[in-house]
Amino acid sequence: MDWSKFTLKEDNKILAAPCLEVVAFSYAPPEASGPGFKFFLRTFAERFGNRLKFYRTGDMKQFRAFDQRALDAPYHWFSNTKILATTMLDFEAHAGGSARQVYPPAVKITLWGFAEEPHFAFRMGLPVEMGETPNDVVSLVQEALAIFPLENGFCGYSFVWDRTSVDKEVCHWAAPLLLRHPGLGSGNAVRLWNGANKGVVAVSWLTFLGPRLTTDLGGREALGNKCPSDVSVLPLGSGGTLLQAGPAPELGDVNRQDLLPAYRAVGRLVAPRRTPDEAFNNLQTPGMSKEDANAWLRRFFV
Repeated sequence: MDWSKFTLKEDNKILAAPCLEVVAFSYAPPEASGPGFKFFLRTFAERFGNRLKFYRTGDMKQFRAFDQRALDAPYHWFSNTKILATTMLDFEAHAGGSARQVYPPAVKITLWGFAEEPHFAFRMGLPVEMGETPNDVVSLVQEALAIFPLENGFCGYSFVWDRTSVDKEVCHWAAPLLLRHPGLGSGNAVRLWNGANKGVVAVSWLTFLGPRLTTDLGGREALGNKCPSDVSVLPLGSGGTLLQAGPAPELGDVNRQDLLPAYRAVGRLVAPRRTPDEAFNNLQTPGMSKEDANAWLRRFFV
């Protein structure tokens, strides 16, 4: 696969790079969340920590050189219920060629435990070539989310970039690619988190359902009985479900009428508990008109 089309460069600097993203949302009380959050990050760090080069927390104006002590801050947050419940927190790290050039593997964690309903978003940007070893990705996801207090989430192709310096430029460059290739995600998990607490906010190659949504949809066995042959239903954590659309992640191409039927089959399967239209209408996708953005957000639910 030639990924150059999905890489934004300027003066030989990479501003945005393709990745395989893993996104998980949680709205659980902070006092019950720390161990699962820590396990998610530790799973990523054990696989990719030796490749990380830069990191930043929410109170830092720029990235700094990464060493393993950089993980002390989020691990401390996760183990301290008071901090997790009262403070706006953010952590990200990546393997870029420089502080401003974000490459995968990368991780970004945004924690709003102070909100009336706590909001937590976790995202891994895996090397894009991991799409060629899908069984490894499924195993990584199941491990990372083993005790995570999951609401829902997804895994599929997307992008990583530095949102503090080139966010607008990247979003407008990426929008036509998103509209052409339905298997691409927007790359900004936080943009979706106000909808993910109201239902299944997105479908991708892997779609994650926490225990509550699994129960609302009739349970894992019932989902398995309803799904077509190209969709697999797998266990995820304690009472959750992983829906796998086809053997490996795909991009799709609307110009070739490749609309990813397995992804759409998952969309039909979870449609009774999808995020309602009124929440979708408040989700903005920079670079798209409101009409295109709404259609794109619903692309696998039709």
